[in-house]
Parts: sequence; C-alpha cells; structure tokens
Amino acid sequence: MTLILYLIPCLFLAFGLYRVAQAVFILPSGKSIHALRDIHGKRSMTERLQAALLPLTRLISKLFPMSAYRQKRLEADFARLHMAQKPEDFVSGVKARSLLLALIGVLFIPMGVPVLALLTAVAALLAYFQAMQSVRKRVEAQNLEIEAELPRLVETMNYTLQDNRDMLAFFEKYRRVAGKALGAELDRLITDMRIGNQEAALRRMEARLNLPSFSALCAVLCGVYQGVDQRTSLLVLEQDMRTKERETLRRLMEKRPGRIKAASLILTVLMILMFMVPLVLLIIGNLAAVGL
Repeated sequence: MTLILYLIPCLFLAFGLYRVAQAVFILPSGKSIHALRDIHGKRSMTERLQAALLPLTRLISKLFPMSAYRQKRLEADFARLHMAQKPEDFVSGVKARSLLLALIGVLFIPMGVPVLALLTAVAALLAYFQAMQSVRKRVEAQNLEIEAELPRLVETMNYTLQDNRDMLAFFEKYRRVAGKALGAELDRLITDMRIGNQEAALRRMEARLNLPSFSALCAVLCGVYQGVDQRTSLLVLEQDMRTKERETLRRLMEKRPGRIKAASLILTVLMILMFMVPLVLLIIGNLAAVGL
C-alpha cells in the first residue's frame, strides 16, 4: 500500500515534467503525430488492417504469383471500377485476411472446441471467395446498367445520324443525359476520339466492355465511320436490343418474391371482371327485354 502511495505522486511528477518539456522544446503532441499520419483523411478500420497485414501480403504475393491472364482480367475490371490498387496486391490482401481468420480459428483447438475451429476455417474460405467475386459482381452490375441504356442510345442515334454523321458530336451531346456507368465509359471514348482515330477508340471501348450488344453496335458505327449507310442496320439492332431488354425484364420479374406474383394474379382477375361485368349486365338486360 505504501509503495502505491509513493508511485502515484511519481507518476504525476513525471507527467508534469513531460508536459513542461513539451512546452519548452516544442515537442509534437500525440494528436499532432496522429494527424500527420492521417493527413489524407482518417483511415478506416479496413485500411488499418491492410497496413498491418502488408508484410504478410507481400510474402503471399511472392509465394503465390498470379497468372498473366488473371492479372490482365483483373486489371481491366479495376480500370472499369476506377480502383487504384494493383490486382496482385488485392488478391494477396484477400488471401492474407482469410489466412489470418483461419489462424484465429486454430486457437479454439487448445480450448477444446474443434467445431468452432472448423467453422472459422469454413468462414475464411467463404470470405475469400466472396471478396474475389465482389469485383466481378460490381462489373456485372455496371454491364447490366449499360445494357439497359443501350436501346435508348441506339434509338437516339437512329434519329441523329440521319442528318449528321459526326459521331464525336453525337456522343458529346448524349453524354449530358447518359447514366452513371455508361457516362464514365463515354468520357473515355470521347477523350480517345479527340486525340486519336475514332474507329480505334470504338474498338478499345468494345474490348473494355466485352458486351455482345455493344460489339454489334461497334461494328455498325465502324461502318458509319467508313461512310457506309447503316440506317437499316441501326433499326434492326434497335429492335434486337428492345427484344433482349424485354427478356431481361421478364427474367427479373421471375426472380421477384411471390407477393408480386400474387399481386399480378389479383390484377389479372380484376381485369377479367372489368370486361365480364358489362357483358353479363348486357346479357341480363337483353333477357329482361324479351321477357325471360
């Protein structure tokens, strides 16, 4: 007890001397050091975890190198999503986090709970595959948004290119009303068309998107650039895209919950009644008129 009573004043005295030295020698405070570390903004928990796992990430990247095909595919996806991170760093980081989660599960074995260790290992595998699929899902969401807007783009093009075949001017005007996903791609397309060959710019956008519908549109636009009359091709392409859009909407409706199907059934019954009631009343009126 006496030792504690002596220790408390010593701690206060040491803290006071530190504060005096900090004021005299203008030493940086802990808040200043923290602010300098986070000068680009406060780091999230994920960024701090990535920084802590950086040595393990580099080790995994050296031990398990990525194939050239997979690296190119991820680079294309990262460029679509405007992600500055390198593909090998992303994959190694995901592996490092999953490995850390699996190692945490190993701690349950000495505690006599091997079931929790097994569940943690399964959770680590699921977290790895989910993180790897998240990039592809975001790209697919962008592709769906672009495909949904392409029919309107082709329809507008049908009316515009009849009088003026300047594709650069058309894309610059359409960019003002384009959606977010297609607008980002049109920004790159317009820049490429300004500084280089327009046909090559369209081919690069086709390679980035890798969509069959845009590939067909790109072939038609390349013909327009070469001076070929493609009005009939644009009309046929618009009809095909409208048909595909209706099929996509039908598939989405089939995936909706059952209550939407119930509401559709009720609406169908009400429409049948709406047509049947006047007909029944007409029949009853005619029978009453003849005395039956």
